[in-house]
Amino acid sequence: MITITKDLNEAKFVTHAGNFHADEVFSTVLLEGVFGKINLIRLKEYQDDGSKLAYDIGCGKFDHHQANAKVRDNGLHYCSFGLLWQEYGLEYLKKWQEKNLLETFKVFDNLLVKSIDAIDNGELSLNNDFNIYTISTLIELFRPKHDSNDDENVCFLEAVDFARNIFHLVMQEATTKVKIIEKIKQQTKNIKDRVLILDEYIPYEYAIFHLGLDKDIDFVIYPSNRGGYAAHTVPIKYKGFTPKIPFKKEWAGLRNEELQKLSNVKTANFCHRSLFLATADTLEDALKLVLLSK
Repeated sequence: MITITKDLNEAKFVTHAGNFHADEVFSTVLLEGVFGKINLIRLKEYQDDGSKLAYDIGCGKFDHHQANAKVRDNGLHYCSFGLLWQEYGLEYLKKWQEKNLLETFKVFDNLLVKSIDAIDNGELSLNNDFNIYTISTLIELFRPKHDSNDDENVCFLEAVDFARNIFHLVMQEATTKVKIIEKIKQQTKNIKDRVLILDEYIPYEYAIFHLGLDKDIDFVIYPSNRGGYAAHTVPIKYKGFTPKIPFKKEWAGLRNEELQKLSNVKTANFCHRSLFLATADTLEDALKLVLLSK
């Protein structure tokens, strides 16, 4: 439960007033998950004296607007959300009885915290001539509109409600990915000739990059939910579309008899025109399509 007060003596938590951002909004959601009741004041100015938990304001432990701001190993600076996640993330996970705490802590940090940190610190830019909404820019939509009489604190709480849903959805995604990581670890014995063969389809891409297996494999084969087997290239980077090794360019867009005749693979039935996916009726033939492309 979050209550915004205008009395500093009543407040136990402090953040800044004025235009709000994903940083302090998601920080508030995290703190609510850890402490339960949040009695918050939003101020234009505040000097952190340690008597209250201040974030994104006050030049204290959880304010990132200082010359000696903390930096991640990858060179990105922390913002207040990142600093608070480092301090309270494990406590949050323990309270919510998440298993495999350290792995879940790292995956959630990768899925949500780092991106909010990077955008808030101006270390991520999207150079397009059209608008792309991010979680950070969606949060900004809740700000009072120009020339409106909307109450800033009411708008802030509406943004927190929205962020709370996102936070929990990403947490569910993180716990799911941790389970998949464990499954992929168990199937590394099935890597042969730089091909990982899965005995069931699972969303594997995050796990292979998280585990560094992208350096060891070029293709993944798995049972297709449409029947038969799918062979998928490994991209050169996570969420990328460029395959490390594409399927043969002369197969692009071919299906069934055309693909079977050109590839000499009996049950081949499809090759994507972008050369990152090919399918066959049998595992043996899916593997043939891969080996012919290497």
